Amino acid sequence: MKPHLLRLLRLLVSAALLFWVLRQANLRQIGAMFAQANVWWILAAFAVNSLGNVLGAWRWQILLRSQGRDVPLLHLLGSYWVGLFFNNFLPSTIGGDVVRAASTKKRAGGTLTENLTVVLVERLIGLLATLSLGGLAALTGVAGRIDPRLPFLLGGLLVLALAGLLLALNAGFRHLVLRLISRFPIAFVRNTVGKMLAAFEIFSQARGALFANYGLSVGFQGLLILHFWLLQFAFGQSLDLTTFVAVVPLVFCVMLMPISINGLGVRESAFVWFLTRGDGDAGYRIRQIRTRVYA
Repeated sequence: MKPHLLRLLRLLVSAALLFWVLRQANLRQIGAMFAQANVWWILAAFAVNSLGNVLGAWRWQILLRSQGRDVPLLHLLGSYWVGLFFNNFLPSTIGGDVVRAASTKKRAGGTLTENLTVVLVERLIGLLATLSLGGLAALTGVAGRIDPRLPFLLGGLLVLALAGLLLALNAGFRHLVLRLISRFPIAFVRNTVGKMLAAFEIFSQARGALFANYGLSVGFQGLLILHFWLLQFAFGQSLDLTTFVAVVPLVFCVMLMPISINGLGVRESAFVWFLTRGDGDAGYRIRQIRTRVYA
């Protein structure tokens, strides 16, 4: 499929999902809620989100150091924010990652592929940390109160993410992929995959950096969950923090599907769908909130 046609289809998906969300919402009521929003809660959520960005840049720095590249934290933080801008305002889900990789290549050397691999490893560990929190919600029964199927979904996603990371760090698996890719007819693909696997070889020898990165990633994802939890208070809502621990990892996973522009429409629809699965009094309150905060 041609790239411009694919972008058009993703734009249509985003528009359709946003239409579905807004059609269920009372736009006049949403406008009134924004007009009466408590600015202090919004600032608190912004502060937590900013702290999360610092942790994101720090975990990026740890992985770069494991590959022999020492880049100042402030420089990485600036690149991190630029990457976020590209991810949010350009029609691409990886544009910001490429910008970050190009920034560290210019500052600390190495190839673009090697620096991009660092970012991809950071993302994979971040996904594992997110699903770890979701797995905790499944084990404690929080996810089951929202929907009895969610614990199985969260558990399955956690197993897949963990298996993906372990396979990437396994020498036998890497050698198998190299043998298979050596038969691929396009030289650019062969060379790129080979360089990425070579970068994973370095990470397999830097387990301490990976564990440290995982710890920071758990903190990062915890702050992201806290950000959403605080934001609801600006609009007069008071859902339990545990609800967000179960829902946010699922929304994050749904956003990974490349079916829309930067997750636009997917994120909002996923929040609405998951937050309206609850039963009983808690479920009733969630359905009353619906899209007031997340649409």
